[in-house]
Amino acid sequence: MTTPQEEEFFDLDFTKAFAEETPVPAPVTTPAQEKKFEEEAIIGESNLTSNGYFVRLNESAPKRPARNTPAQVLVVEDDMVTATLLLRILSAHGFKVRHAANREAIVSGLKLLPDLVLLDVLLPDANGFDILSRIRTHPTLKDLPVLMLTSLGSLDDILKGLKHGANGYLTKPAKSNALVEAIRKLLA
Repeated sequence: MTTPQEEEFFDLDFTKAFAEETPVPAPVTTPAQEKKFEEEAIIGESNLTSNGYFVRLNESAPKRPARNTPAQVLVVEDDMVTATLLLRILSAHGFKVRHAANREAIVSGLKLLPDLVLLDVLLPDANGFDILSRIRTHPTLKDLPVLMLTSLGSLDDILKGLKHGANGYLTKPAKSNALVEAIRKLLA
């Protein structure tokens, strides 16, 4: 039996879990995981330079069940020019896309349980790394693939994304073929 507080948290109303005043869960890692993340971040930085993207596949995450409907992608991007371009590219490649530019829209978009979140870091009223941490600690969303798309591309930024649970990392401006290939890899 669950308490009313637990029911509120497990319900698909994520407002409280994603509220600005709710503490952001810090990633918990072992020294072995830290070393692995550092190695992956170095590889990731190299792949970003050569391929335009870095994808870290989480083998233990559940796979999207095979279905005849397009994969749903929640695009979290506050710059409207970039968002419009992303929506057009993804729609042209057969994805069903939704857009969120702020915390409230992110919560609304997550209620629809997308197949993948394309997440910017620098948002007007939220930090993408914090949003990622909240996704990773939420029982309903914890296995949701999250692909970071941000202008922050340093080794430290990639490492931070990996520690917080990002499945992949792209830097802006991303090549459209790299973006689509990264999303397809994560949804395969």
